[in-house]
Amino acid sequence: MTERPFEALGLSADADRAYPLLVATRGLAVAELARQSGLPAEAARAACRELAARGLARRGLDDRWYPLPPHEGLLPLLSRAQEQLVRGRELLDRLGVEYQRVHEGHRVEEVVQAVQGASAVRARLDRVRRHAREELLVFARGGGEEPGPDAPGEPPGGSGTGAAGGSAVRYRVVVERADVEKDPDGADGALDGVPPGAQVRVVDRLPVRLCVADRAVALVPLAADTPPPDPVMLVIGASGLLDALVMLFESVWSGGVPLARSGSGHAALQERILGMLVMGSTDAAMARSLGVAVRTVQRRIAAMQHAAGVDNRIQLVWHAARSGWLD
Repeated sequence: MTERPFEALGLSADADRAYPLLVATRGLAVAELARQSGLPAEAARAACRELAARGLARRGLDDRWYPLPPHEGLLPLLSRAQEQLVRGRELLDRLGVEYQRVHEGHRVEEVVQAVQGASAVRARLDRVRRHAREELLVFARGGGEEPGPDAPGEPPGGSGTGAAGGSAVRYRVVVERADVEKDPDGADGALDGVPPGAQVRVVDRLPVRLCVADRAVALVPLAADTPPPDPVMLVIGASGLLDALVMLFESVWSGGVPLARSGSGHAALQERILGMLVMGSTDAAMARSLGVAVRTVQRRIAAMQHAAGVDNRIQLVWHAARSGWLD
């Protein structure tokens, strides 16, 4: 491709080709300019007239064409082009702001919606859960209580599959330690309604009830703790607010302790004791949750300390984390 250094200044292709040839000579007749530039004679004459109109060439008395100093003709063109670029950039910025306002959901009503009333809240909860395709992130409070319509963070029921195509949905659920310890059935009671394949972790305290579906929509009750008579739930779409809620979940999740479901045999019992020990549960709380005597819990802990070759519970927890017993 032939370079056109003055194209941005508005010169035609023929004038762009002719001007450097004039500058390099002491004047050219139209026929000679046509020969050197490869242009037809008429096109060469038109290019000379264009250059003359822009103050870049003049016609001599000998009918030859002579160049004029480039700064005199090109600087005004360059200044006008720069002004046009500045105006174009300002227009681009204004259009960008307008595009974001109209098309990128920066209006509040497009980011956050309020759903009011028990039946409307429950219907929205059910719809979000049914249409999840990849992942549900849940902060659950209340243990095994029946999920209330104002509580999107209660453990969702179901088989762990999405509504469309039966594709598996990954569940990650965080529960509070108090719910595990106070439930008569212990961990099993706290996990009522949670699909068998769900990953569950325990923390001391959850900041809010929360359900995030496919990282595309989040459900948060307007009332943080006490359900109001007429519940209101916020539905949060793609936005910085949704990103912040996902980051909050990941932060709490990373600090949680894995919670195992009950199994059979001594190994399963020791695994559950170890999980509650890491959570900081007392011997009495562990015994109550497991349905065994306090002495049984203490004997199991002592047996694990002996197997790990450690002298106390702190060393046992450290050994368990290093050895992958908590995975």
